[in-house]
Amino acid sequence: MSDANADTKGKVLYGKLTYDRVPSTLEDGLDYRAVVQKPIRNVRVVLVEYSKEGGTNRELAATVSGEDGSYSLPVPDLVTRVRVRAFAETANPPLRVQDNTNGNALYTLESAAITTTAALTVKDLNAGSGWGGSSYTGARAAAPFASLDTLYGTARAFMAVRPQVNFPLLPINWSVNNRPEPGDSALGQIDTSHYNSRSGGIYILGKADVDTDEYDAHVMVHEWGHYFEDKLGRSDSIGGSHGSGDIVDPRLAFGEGWGNALSAMILFPDANYKDTGGVGQARTTLVIDMETNDADDPTPGWFSEASVQSVLYDLFDPANESFDKVALGLGPIYDIMTGGQKSTSAVTSIFSFTNALKAVPGTSASTLAAIDSLTSTSRIDPIQDAFGTGETNNGSNAANLPVFRQMTVDGASQTLTFLADVDNVNRLGANRYIRFSSPAAGPIQVVANSSSDIGLALLEDGKKIAVADNDYSGTEQLSFLAKANKVYILTVQGFVTKSSGQYTASLRIASGDIAGKAAIVNRKTKAVR
Repeated sequence: MSDANADTKGKVLYGKLTYDRVPSTLEDGLDYRAVVQKPIRNVRVVLVEYSKEGGTNRELAATVSGEDGSYSLPVPDLVTRVRVRAFAETANPPLRVQDNTNGNALYTLESAAITTTAALTVKDLNAGSGWGGSSYTGARAAAPFASLDTLYGTARAFMAVRPQVNFPLLPINWSVNNRPEPGDSALGQIDTSHYNSRSGGIYILGKADVDTDEYDAHVMVHEWGHYFEDKLGRSDSIGGSHGSGDIVDPRLAFGEGWGNALSAMILFPDANYKDTGGVGQARTTLVIDMETNDADDPTPGWFSEASVQSVLYDLFDPANESFDKVALGLGPIYDIMTGGQKSTSAVTSIFSFTNALKAVPGTSASTLAAIDSLTSTSRIDPIQDAFGTGETNNGSNAANLPVFRQMTVDGASQTLTFLADVDNVNRLGANRYIRFSSPAAGPIQVVANSSSDIGLALLEDGKKIAVADNDYSGTEQLSFLAKANKVYILTVQGFVTKSSGQYTASLRIASGDIAGKAAIVNRKTKAVR
């Protein structure tokens, strides 16, 4: 608490800050009949001098609310009319909820005028949902604080098991105008709730009678999971649309599976991922039960986000299934995500995560066997390394294996086979992965030829260091200066979709430079990047 002005002689204003939490249901969306008031925790609270003309905002004192939402402020003796203002922001972890459709203005909760002539004055404040019985009729003051509280609790869960963690500022962008429509986020056209790595912020849907996510805690935590990967860990996900049963790029499968699994970890024992929307927010549009999701997966494997989230959640939760004898809790998962998963020379996938987990010093043979049993339940073979060596599940197409093809500088060329019947370029059949290293430092050239459109991306520990995606001819090449014995990953992406059959690309890696190709400039525009 900050000191009040010098004329303070013992008057105190105190109370509790709360917000309306509207629970979600498995079938019928949000249940406004079951609203509970939850504490507004760890937010900045200020005492503001009141003027009926509204011309003064002089701050008289400040404090931070407690974990129970309580606050206490000293009142200057000569001041008899004040207001209390609470800000939708926390300092530890650093979070702020702002209106992306109003110049990123910070949300606040403010009282009416309070008379403070007594030595002790009590003033409780509640941020209401604004629900009027069949629609929103009042200000939706609770929404920013509900969003804040969910992600405050998420970060605090990690801080409880790893006190040394230092989270960077996370802006949470929520507005009643935020709707599932592509366009300008400043107008509320945010497409869907998502994390934006360019702005470093989360955008949350808030359009009533269409889709609102401020009370969909699992959705909120999922997006926070992407922030965690971006700021503390690492994500190589290529993004794009995805859903149940899709056979996708393993980088995407891990990123989305991680977000879903994390939501169940943080909100344990509520393992039901729920998304609500529709008129009156009365529909539950998606339910994923992390406990049974592995059995329900129509295409289990290393390329399935459902399989990834099953494995990750079962690694975390108490061992309560015949195949699940592992119960790590949150701390070891944090260690892997910020350690071996972050530093892998492969791409981030269930292979790299599990390989890092199995490599933890002191891991017993029985624990290793239990991990293998767990992954095998999702049709992922016992993981040998970060590259999926030995994997036999090909997702119903032999061209999908091996996961990583090993190539040699100045060695034989390889022919890669792509699937043309995929509906999105983020599908597994549209992406192939090569690993190689150079025995000596120096220039290396990569040349690919195909009858169809392809693109190349060269990765060093997940960082994109060269790209060749210059035209639609199917011939792409790049060159770079290699480090001796450093493992490099080359991803080759095909852009033929919604067709039939297969097509191929020939790939060669050789020592030496390519004239005029030292600097690669992307001159194409593609749907997914």
